[in-house]
Amino acid sequence: MSRSGQRVVFVGADATLPRDLAVAFDVVAVRDRTAAVDSLEATAVSCVVVDGTEADRVDTVAAIHEAAPSVPIVYTTARPDGTAAAAATRAGATEYLVRTTDVTLVDRVVALSPDPLATGSTDPTSPDREHPAGGHITPSDAIVGPRHAAVVTELLETTRALFSCESRVAVADVVVDAAERVLGFDVVTVRLFDADTAELVLTGASDPISELFDERKRVGTHESVMGEAFRNSEPVVIDDGPPRSFGSQWATELFRSIMCVPMGSLGVLNVGSPISGAFDDYHVELAQLLTASAAAALERSDRREELMRYEQVLETLEGMVYAVDTDARLTLVTEPLAERLGYDREQLIGEPVSLVFDDESYERAVERVAELLAEPQCDNAPFEATYVTADGERFPVEIEWSLLPRDEAEIESETFRGTVSVVRDITQRKEREQYLQVLNRVLRHNLRNDLTVVIGYAELLCERLDHPELATAADTLRETATELAHTSEKTRAIQYALDRDSDLQPIDVADVLEVATDEADLDGGTLTVTTRGDCRAWADPGLGLVVDNLLENAVRHTGPEPTIDAAVVREGDRVRLSVSDDGPGIPPAEIGVITGESDITQLTHSSGLGLWLVRWMVDSYGGTVSFAQSTLGGSRVEIALEAASTDATDSA
Repeated sequence: MSRSGQRVVFVGADATLPRDLAVAFDVVAVRDRTAAVDSLEATAVSCVVVDGTEADRVDTVAAIHEAAPSVPIVYTTARPDGTAAAAATRAGATEYLVRTTDVTLVDRVVALSPDPLATGSTDPTSPDREHPAGGHITPSDAIVGPRHAAVVTELLETTRALFSCESRVAVADVVVDAAERVLGFDVVTVRLFDADTAELVLTGASDPISELFDERKRVGTHESVMGEAFRNSEPVVIDDGPPRSFGSQWATELFRSIMCVPMGSLGVLNVGSPISGAFDDYHVELAQLLTASAAAALERSDRREELMRYEQVLETLEGMVYAVDTDARLTLVTEPLAERLGYDREQLIGEPVSLVFDDESYERAVERVAELLAEPQCDNAPFEATYVTADGERFPVEIEWSLLPRDEAEIESETFRGTVSVVRDITQRKEREQYLQVLNRVLRHNLRNDLTVVIGYAELLCERLDHPELATAADTLRETATELAHTSEKTRAIQYALDRDSDLQPIDVADVLEVATDEADLDGGTLTVTTRGDCRAWADPGLGLVVDNLLENAVRHTGPEPTIDAAVVREGDRVRLSVSDDGPGIPPAEIGVITGESDITQLTHSSGLGLWLVRWMVDSYGGTVSFAQSTLGGSRVEIALEAASTDATDSA
């Protein structure tokens, strides 16, 4: 039956308009804020109901409140949402209602309207309604009905208090206070989850009983009904005495009703009463509204505490460190970094971090952060960039980024919460690299040209000298100069190996070995080659230098007429290339230096560059180099590379 004079504006989708609301009142259903405000101006309205289930309509609440401050507004959702409730209240909502219990929108509109027509069929406080506790007075009598609006409003005020808490303990204390003062519960505890021990830890409790929990400060998540509620993320209500597993004997004797409501994955709210059947769906709804706000506040508190720890550590650092927030604005800058950039720290706080980058570096930085966010297993990475000081000076830096912690949902959605970054000025390193490049080029060029002259004169002397001793000396000079020129060329090859920046590709190691053996100078020796299986591996064309140097090492350090075996085989996901000889073997001290097991000193060093080139290039391929004694009696050097699949080879 329609209630004459009770016009209600409903803002939401047609599908969400409650049927009982349409029957009980003259309902004007609209879809947006403009239509809602127009309805308020066109006729007298007793109440406005804003449905925030399918869309955030907090802005609509604000517009309605501004247009008609005296008209009550009910903001409703299908599920408890503390954040939405707090936002709606700040925007001007009179009341927040979750449509999951026996308390209907009709009840609330009747209670809030200036001249409600209450009837026994719709008013939960009517004398005609059967009492749920068989004559006992329960807390619901105090909060259902006219006081409902005040209770929900106080809960929303509690949300503001929760979000101002700076620690988990403070959140627990506010929850206990609200459950007692606002909801009227007598005995309340809050237990928060300790992920390290998988226990629910008593963090807040009603004053009269807090000392009674000394023996049960911690309980496992499988030990009681509170653990059941926490594990299943569902409220648990015990109507007629808790089970023995709930706690100590005093607890089972004191409580006849128990309600345990989880706070997300962070803890559980426990409420007890000496009255059987004290808690119904309405109490669960109000408790869920409180715990939803508490869970959000706990997450906020945890992040705040972690950020404060970061800040406390960073403030004490002597190095150059900064932190940025979700908007990529500087929230912390250490004094050394501010000084190097030519700013006061206060000038930088709140500024976009792009202020200190040059344009090209910042574009690359944004791309690198996006790559980090897209890789869930990686939350830090180094990055080289160019900074710009307040005076316009540019200097190179190396930055070690670390993403601020994110929850699973934020990781999945690639949400950026900020970074903490350690900065190192690499100006001197870059200058040294430039000096070395210049010296290297000049030295190699001059050395090669001068040695060509020396070798030419030495050969001329060998041809023209008749004195045996002088001719021998000239021949030694020619050989030494040739060897030095060869070493110069080897350094050029190593420089190529270190400077190249090509992508790895499938390379047929057997083909590379065949080319190398065809071109090798064996000095009268014997070379046997064996290949087996698909010998394609991930490398690059520089692999030819590796094989050339392995064969050269075997020939040069073996003696006249060497015997050499070379083999390429595929074993599982590796391709192995080995070169064995019958020479005296590589000294253990030299092997230790090349493998990194020994330090380079004046007494322990490698006599040649060939094996260094082999190691460095194989390292760049992600492979390994190993040394052993060969069956021929000399040395066996083996490299192992990642095998390339047939599919990868075809796509390449």
